[in-house]
This record gives sequence, C-alpha cells and structure tokens, in this order.
Amino acid sequence: MAKERTSVRMQTQIKIMSAQGHSLRSIARVLRLSRRTVRKYLEPAAQSPSENGGWEEGIDWDYVRQEVYGKGTTVKQIGQEVAPDIAYVKFWRVFREQAGRKASPEQVTVRLHDKPGEKTQVDFCDGVFITERESGKKTLTQFFLGVLPFSSYTFGEFVLDQKLGTFIGVQSRMFAYFGGVTPYLVVDNLKSGVHKADLYDPDVNPTYCDFANHMGFAVLPARPYKPKDKGSGECHIGVLQRDFFQEVRNRVFYSLEELNTALRHYLERLNHQLMKDYGMSRVQRFEEEKKQLKALPPSPFELSEWRRAKVHPDCHIQVEKNFYSVPFVYAGQQLRIRLTEKMVEVFSEDSQSVAAHSRLSGIGKFSTFDSHYPEKKLSVARFEVHHAKAQAQKLGPEVEKLVDKLFATDHPLRHLRRVQGILRLAKRYPITLEALNHACAQALVFNKTRLSYIKDCALYLVRHGQRPTLLAPSRQADTVHLHQRLIDCETEEEIL
Repeated sequence: MAKERTSVRMQTQIKIMSAQGHSLRSIARVLRLSRRTVRKYLEPAAQSPSENGGWEEGIDWDYVRQEVYGKGTTVKQIGQEVAPDIAYVKFWRVFREQAGRKASPEQVTVRLHDKPGEKTQVDFCDGVFITERESGKKTLTQFFLGVLPFSSYTFGEFVLDQKLGTFIGVQSRMFAYFGGVTPYLVVDNLKSGVHKADLYDPDVNPTYCDFANHMGFAVLPARPYKPKDKGSGECHIGVLQRDFFQEVRNRVFYSLEELNTALRHYLERLNHQLMKDYGMSRVQRFEEEKKQLKALPPSPFELSEWRRAKVHPDCHIQVEKNFYSVPFVYAGQQLRIRLTEKMVEVFSEDSQSVAAHSRLSGIGKFSTFDSHYPEKKLSVARFEVHHAKAQAQKLGPEVEKLVDKLFATDHPLRHLRRVQGILRLAKRYPITLEALNHACAQALVFNKTRLSYIKDCALYLVRHGQRPTLLAPSRQADTVHLHQRLIDCETEEEIL
C-alpha cells in the first residue's frame, strides 16, 4: 500500500509550530502525524542556509511578486531574469515560500451584495446563425440578455442588429417580461446606449435618455474595459453560451421567430432550475424581488431622433427639406431638434423649449408662426403684402388671381418673396402683360406656382407667339414603314 503524502499545507503548519516553540512530540500529537514524519520536515530547517547557497536572500521578492501577479509574467521567465544560474524547479519552490503566500491587490475582489429590485444588467453578444430557405444564406444574429442580479432572473432575445430602435424595443419587451422597472440599469458602452464613453462622466445617447426618463430608470454605463461592473450579465451570457448555444448547435433555424421560440423554452427551464448556492430556483427568488419593482408606464415610448440645425436669417430652420419657424432671438444659433413621427420640437443648448410644430410631409413646405418675427419687421411685411396685391391688380386679372391664391394661406409672408419676383418679371425680362397673364393662368391650371415655371412659360409665349403643341412626324408618301411591310406579308400568305 502506497504511503499517504503529507500536503504542502501540513508541511507549512509543522514549520510554523516549530518556530512557535512547540516540541517535536507535541507537534506530532496535535497534527496526528508520526514523530518521524515531523522530524523529516524539520531537518532542512535545522540545517544551515549555506546548503542553498544563500542565493534567495539577494532577490527582491516584492518585485518578483509584482511582476508575476500584477503583470502576468510567468515564474519561469522572472526566474531566468533574477536568478539565471538557478534551476527552474528550485526557484519555483523558493518562490512558493517567499512570494506565493501573499496575494497582490489586483487579485483581490470585493463581493457585491445586490438589493432586490435595485438594478438590471444588460449586454449583447454574437448569437446563432439563421438560414434563408431559398438561397441558404446564413445571417449572424445578435443576442441580447437582461438579468436581475439579486434573483438571477433572466431574459433573452435574438435580434438582427444593435441599432437604437432595436435596442430600445428589446428593452421594452424585457421590462414587460419582468413585469416592472428597476431604478437603475447597467449598460455596456455600445453607441445605441452611450454616445461617448468616459471613466468619470459618460455621455448617454439623447434618445436612449428619453426612453429611460419615460420608463423611470437611471442609466449607469459600465466603465470601459471593466466587465465586472456588470458581472451578473457577463456570467449569464456565459451560461447561455455553454448551455443553449451548444444545445442547438446542430439545429438549423430559418427565422428569428423560430430561434426565439426555442430560446423561450430554454429560459423557462433555466429560471425554474434549482440553484445550488441558494437551494431555490430563480423564479422563487424573483417572487420576492418582483414586489420591489416599479410599475410599467401606462403608454408606450414614442421613438424620437435628435438632430442639430442652424437658424436662418428668416427665422426658420431646415429639417428634412422642410422649414419651421423659431423666435427671431435665436437667428444664427445652433439649436437641438427632436423629431418624432408627428412632431418637430426645438430646444436651446440648455434644453429649454423654443418651438413646436406638426411634422410636415413632402419637400419645400413651411410651418411659420407670425409671433416668431419682430413686430417691426412684421408690420413692414404686412404693408408689402397689401402693396403687392395692389400691383397685381394693375398687371391683369390672372396675375391677381395667382397672387390672391398665394396670399390666401394661413401664413401669407411665406410666399411674399415669390410674389415679388412674379411682379417684377415684366421689368427684368422682355415679357408683355399678355404673356405674364397667360403664364399665371397656366400656373393656376396645372398648380405649378414656382417662379421658374411662370418665367419660362411667359418667355416661350413671347418668343414663339403661341402655346407649345404636339405635332405628328411628317412622312413621305413613297416611304414603306415596318408595320406596313408586315401587313403586306400577311396578305400575301392568305392569298397563297
């Protein structure tokens, strides 16, 4: 029968008790060892240090410990540098005695105790491939995971990308799955959540910040390159990569719905599985945590987009080729624009509301409030409107009709400059009053009130004397055309 080997820990305990003054007999009795075994491990300590040559006394073991535990240098490499003449095994044994007992500060971790319903940790990772049935093309999905650290209650979903709309939508479904909202949410530094990462003052994406305010939680971006800030999320991603990803490795999924259905079945099993550390399942711990969650908001979040625009001298900003007025005091300044499906909201740099308009569709349209202009400028513009109407009446009935139509809108100042250009066409170009009235009549018929169209139509009438007409191409009488040749061939075949 092989002899039982004395562990290194027991050998160390023998030397400690000997240094404390205990006799050989008492050490053997306390540690339940034979006196021969105790004597065997005490004999090297009684020998003179000259047996090892005293080389270990000339080494800075604090430096060795810092290099090994702090910088990741191997014991073999540091041994070759500080003691090149000593064998690796011999150096390793002395290293374990001198430097192996103390851990560096980098090795020490602090155990976090999460309160029920306090935080949610979310993260992304590469998911599982889905395959198109027709072409066989494979697309890599993205896996989103959300977990409550106290109960480890887990939510997951496969999506196609990590864009802002997807990121907000999947979190809305996550909180609906939990049945409530936590006060804090720890998020990784992806662009959809954090506009600019920083160790002390990260800049959260404005649209995501609006979503957080709507749901009622504060965003806590994790520090860059510090995965332990969201340790529960990282741990559960590893759990699903080891379990679910391997479970479905030989399956072929043809859609996200099919893949997420399989994931939901797995999460149901995972959340009801008994956890060895607590002696209960995630669902059982979640029942206690769910009482601490805040209620979901009554209305869904409306996705918005933030932009910047400079105010033009005419007190308008341009957004998607349409124009919206703002107060004249902001002329020349950069303002923040919030776009939703139905509204355009304008804010100053300090987030003060400036103006709000209904969102316009199409191109080149205006939304103007007269109150945004200075009163002095507004009175002058109103006088110019009356003056323009009087001039149009003198130029002819069709010109008057067109000008009245342009000024009949809710904001007549919008078309003032265009009307002024129409009235001055007869002075700037060789256009007669007859041509100008004809052009204005055509503009009313075809609803083309742009200045360029009216000018071209009037100039054409002046130069050609009539409206453009469609003319059939002239053909010579003895010319045989292709369709006539085909008819003749068919006639000959019928006769034969």
